[in-house]
This record gives sequence, C-alpha cells and structure tokens, in this order.
Amino acid sequence: MYKLLFFIAYFTLISFPSSGEITRKIEEANPEAPFTDVKNLTSDLELINNAMNSTIHIEGRFVQYAPDGSIMAGNLFINRPGKLRIEYDSPNSLLIISDGVSLIQKDENLGTTDRIPLSSTPIYYFLKKNINLDKDVKVTGLIKKEKEWYISIADPSDEAIGVLTIILDASKLRIKGWSIVNGSESPTYVKLTDIRYPKILNPRLFLTREKRKRKTRKNN
Repeated sequence: MYKLLFFIAYFTLISFPSSGEITRKIEEANPEAPFTDVKNLTSDLELINNAMNSTIHIEGRFVQYAPDGSIMAGNLFINRPGKLRIEYDSPNSLLIISDGVSLIQKDENLGTTDRIPLSSTPIYYFLKKNINLDKDVKVTGLIKKEKEWYISIADPSDEAIGVLTIILDASKLRIKGWSIVNGSESPTYVKLTDIRYPKILNPRLFLTREKRKRKTRKNN
C-alpha cells in the first residue's frame, strides 16, 4: 500500500507530455551534484515551504505512469490541513481518502478497505498545517536550474520507503510534477492538469461512505 500512497506529493500544473520526457528532465538535473547551491539551502527550503503553505484548497486531474508501463488517471482534491481525496477513473476502482486522521484506501470492486494512521505516512508531511521540509523530512538533493528546481526528499525514519523528487517552477516555486523511486524499482511519475484553487471544497468529499451514512442518520 505504501507504494501507492507515497506517490501523492502535491499540486499544480505540469506540461510534460510523457513519462519519458520527465525521465530525461530529471536525468539532465545531474544526479552527481545533489545540491547545486548548498550555501543558500536553508533559505531555499524556506521559500519552498512558504510556496506550499500558501495553498490550501486544490482540485484537478492527475495522470500516473507506473513502472510496468500502465497509465492511470483520475481526480484529485486537497484541503489542507489533513484532507485529501483521489478518485481513479474507471475501470480502476480505487478510492483514496484522508479524513485528517486516517488514510483510507478503498477498492469498490473487491469490497476491501485498508486504513492506516495519516501521521505514519509520508503524505502527512504535505498535508500538515505548517509544512517545514527542513525539519520534517530528509532532504537528499536540491538542484536549481534556470526554469525548474528539483528537490528530492525521503522519510527521515525509513529512507527505504522511497525517495520523492518534486519538480518546481523556478519563478514561483509551484509544483509541476514529481517522480518516486521505491527501493530498487523503477520510478513512478505523476503529472497534474486542470488545476484550480477554489476558496472552499465540499467537506463531504473527504468522508468515507460509512461516515456519510452515520452523519445522515444523526441529521435525521
């Protein structure tokens, strides 16, 4: 389940047409020099924190490129702090919800539900009220290019879970996309499109069907 959950980093627009081009861009970032501006690392991380913390509500589309060549797409909703909903398009029956306490993965076709504490997952660091990459995660690289920055991070308690490389627009530090390397496996890539920043999202988006039923019975 961790592999699926760890792929979610965050928001905004990416313009890459394929996972192959994402691979090329990441390789061009020169992995032999994981930090291209060590002197300003602390201030650069603060800039990234501020950019992430300034965004509260997000909705849009995503496309996920898996190592086996499969492509999945769907809808993404984020309501910081703590709330997230990922709806995969048919025929995939997966639904992932964070209600602020637990991260729940439901497979409607199989009738299965997996639930783990949100705080035990890497997603927690990006849904926090106050994101602080310098303190919350292990930063393994920050490569600054003219048009893009590449920041690589890992869970400080268990780097084996995977390393996430986030691609940021260099001018506004908005997240354009990301890749995840989980152990010895090939990367998984995600791009987001049609991103919007509404003032509010329907709170029912972040309730499981069971909680919706309980709330309906209480209201009746």
